[in-house]
Amino acid sequence: MSKFAAYPVDKNMKSYDEYKFTLPQVYRELAKDELREDDVVRTKALAEMRLWIVNNPHIRKCRMDSKFLLRFLRFRQFSVPMACEALEQYLTMREMYPSWFKNLDTSNDKMKELFNCGATSIMSQDSNGRTVVFFRIARFVPEMFEPPVGGIFIALLIEAMLEWEEVQIGGLQVMVDYTDMDLKLFEKWGSSELKLIMEAYTRWYPMRYNDTHAAKLPKKALPVIEKILSFTNPKIRERINCYANVSEMEKHFEPSMAPKGYGGNVDLDGELNPAMWKRIEQQRDVILGLDRMEIDYDYYAPIWDQQNAGLLAVRFLTLTVMRSFNFGLANVSSKFSNETANLGNLAPCTSRIRIGYERLIASINTFMSETPQMP
Repeated sequence: MSKFAAYPVDKNMKSYDEYKFTLPQVYRELAKDELREDDVVRTKALAEMRLWIVNNPHIRKCRMDSKFLLRFLRFRQFSVPMACEALEQYLTMREMYPSWFKNLDTSNDKMKELFNCGATSIMSQDSNGRTVVFFRIARFVPEMFEPPVGGIFIALLIEAMLEWEEVQIGGLQVMVDYTDMDLKLFEKWGSSELKLIMEAYTRWYPMRYNDTHAAKLPKKALPVIEKILSFTNPKIRERINCYANVSEMEKHFEPSMAPKGYGGNVDLDGELNPAMWKRIEQQRDVILGLDRMEIDYDYYAPIWDQQNAGLLAVRFLTLTVMRSFNFGLANVSSKFSNETANLGNLAPCTSRIRIGYERLIASINTFMSETPQMP
């Protein structure tokens, strides 16, 4: 049940919230040392970013509250131009791939099942202010983690964590136990889908990642993991540490945070995970409220496709499926006839994609002519 209401998305508000730093001192020091943030810098940057959004005609609706904008300012160490660019990327990502990054709903049974399987635990913060996220990969059921559901689940968790300022400042430390991993987990994931989620998680979401510690990766899983890592931000790849034994990974849990079975006493399944899911559920309306933000799609889409030509296939396919259900096949055909026309402006390497989607539209039109139209 949601505890917090969605934020307004009117960018022309008469007044804005007055920000107050309420986190423990460790975060104030961390923000100053790593992000160049202090009261003066923060106030000035927020004012400049708000003015930029107001004057940008291509961003039509946007959250203007301090906590939301600080996601991007902290992500880019208070460089306002870079934070504005990160905001544009984030908003465009959500619009280009709505079936992956919109309608992130904690009341969805599939989201509940994926969390309740115990594969993902969002733990507390360590002494350095980092939020520890622990994955027990063997607990993921391959049939439950198929695309796009598995990607939507992780996106939901990221959006929830980005609402917490301790995560914005301290970032994440990721722990991964691959023991007994089911090799079918990524069987139905294509390269385009893997590229999409890793680009999103490590570049387009304004999330700060610290070290990753992983153990017991099966040799047979190396090819798919290497493929996933090839799509990851290089800076994050440099911070990944792999171990042959879980006991070596365990050393990177602080003693007070180590789970049962990993050298400590923290009860993940009985206490921590249920409490964390309740906290995430309390933000349901806030997360769904992000969908009310709006950009000029016709302006941003060609720019996005030029910069992300390798993701055209997954974008057009997922949008085709979504729009066929939500808006009817006639609208799908019209929409994608217009969009494939834009592909002519892209590099020659997209010519086969263009031909493929022209055939897709032809198939949709054929199907429409043979199928009675619903009232």
